[in-house]
Amino acid sequence: MNNIEYIFDDVESCEMIGEFNDEYVYDVEVDDETHTFIANDILVHNSLFVSFKPALDHCTWKNLLFPKLDGITEKFILLTKELPKFSNPNCVGVVSNFEDSKMMSDQLKEALKTDHSVIIADGYLIKDRELNKLIKDGTIKCEFRWNWLNELDFIHGVDKIRFAGYFKQCLEDFAKKFGVENKEDFELERISESIINIAKKKYIMNITWEDGIPFDRLTYIYPKGVELVRSSTPAFAREKIVSIVKYLFANPDTFNIKELLKLVKNLKKEFELADIDDISMQSSCSNYNDKVLDDKSVPLRFVTGAHFAVKASAYHNYLLSNNKELQSKYEFIKSGVKIKYYYSKDKSINDIFSYTRGSFPIEFAPDVCYTTQFYKAILSPINSIIEPLGMPAISERLSVILDIFGGF
Repeated sequence: MNNIEYIFDDVESCEMIGEFNDEYVYDVEVDDETHTFIANDILVHNSLFVSFKPALDHCTWKNLLFPKLDGITEKFILLTKELPKFSNPNCVGVVSNFEDSKMMSDQLKEALKTDHSVIIADGYLIKDRELNKLIKDGTIKCEFRWNWLNELDFIHGVDKIRFAGYFKQCLEDFAKKFGVENKEDFELERISESIINIAKKKYIMNITWEDGIPFDRLTYIYPKGVELVRSSTPAFAREKIVSIVKYLFANPDTFNIKELLKLVKNLKKEFELADIDDISMQSSCSNYNDKVLDDKSVPLRFVTGAHFAVKASAYHNYLLSNNKELQSKYEFIKSGVKIKYYYSKDKSINDIFSYTRGSFPIEFAPDVCYTTQFYKAILSPINSIIEPLGMPAISERLSVILDIFGGF
C-alpha cells in the first residue's frame, strides 16, 4: 500500500443548476475507464465483482467459514437439497428432496414435532420466504452454513460473513465521525456467473441469483445498456441471437470464430427457409402524406429526410398501383399503419420493401435479398457483441476465407 501514489486534484469549477429546497445530491465520476476510486480507505464502485474460481482456490479461511457437519456438538436437523457425506450422531433428522420452499416448510414443521433441535440450513436458503417466516415467529432457531464447493453458496457466505458486516461497520464508523445515526446499508442484489463487457455501462450478465431467487445456468440472460433484440427484430432472430450469447457464456474458455461461424451458417440455412413474416423486421409508417411527393412513377420522390419506412411503404404502394386487379385484395399503406419490411434484391426502385403486417402481397412483392436481410437482422447485433471480445466481425468475406483456409 505504501507504493501507491495519491493524487490530489482541485475542483476547477462549480455551477448552480437550479433552486432546491432539499439538500444537494452529487454524482461523482472518475475520468478514466475504471470509474473506481478510494474514499476513506473504501474501494468505491457501482458494482462489486467477485470471481468464483480464484476466490475458491485461494480462500485460506473457508474451513472457518464453512465448518464440517461432523463437528457439531448439539442436536440438529439438517435442511438441504444436496445431502453431503458426514457422520454425526447429533443429527436427528434431515429434510431434503423438496421441490419448493412450501414443501420444505411443511416437512420441517413435521420434523420439529418430535425434536426441538437447531436447524442447520444451506446458505442459499438465507432469503427463503417460508423459512424466514418460521424464524421470525420464533418457531425455529436456524443457523446457516455455506458449502464452499458450491459457487453460489460460497458467494452468499462471503457476503453474509465478510462483506455485509464489514461494509455496515464502515458506514457506522463514518456516521459516528459526524455524530449522526447511520441509515445506509448494502444489499446483495444479484450474482452473475459471468459477464460480457461491451463498453462503458454496456454489458450482458449470466445471472444465477437475484433478490433471493436462484436461476438455473443460462436461463436468465440480462443485458444492461445493450439491445439484444429490438422492437424491430424479426421473430426468427430473437431466439437465435440469444442462443449465440448463451454459446459464448457456455464456452468462456474455448469459443472461437470457427465454431461461431458454423453456428451462424446453420442459422443462415434456417433463415432462408423460414416464413417471410418471421424474418421481416417491423416498424410503423408515419407522416406518409407529408413525406411522399410522388409514389405513382419511378423514381419515387420524397421530401428530404423521409424515414426509410415511408420510402419502403411507397415502394409497396407503387407496385400495388400497377396491379389494379389486386387492389381489392390488398390495401395501400397509409400513415399510422404497422408494417413489416425487408431488403429487396431489386434495388432499381428502392432497396427496402414493406407490407402491412399479416398481409404479404406474394403476387407482386420483390425477392428478398437474404444476405443483406440476414446481416441486418442477425449478424449486426451478433458482431456488436463478439467484436469487444476480440473476435473479427462476421461477414460473407470472412465466411469465404475460413471456408478456404479453415477447413470446415
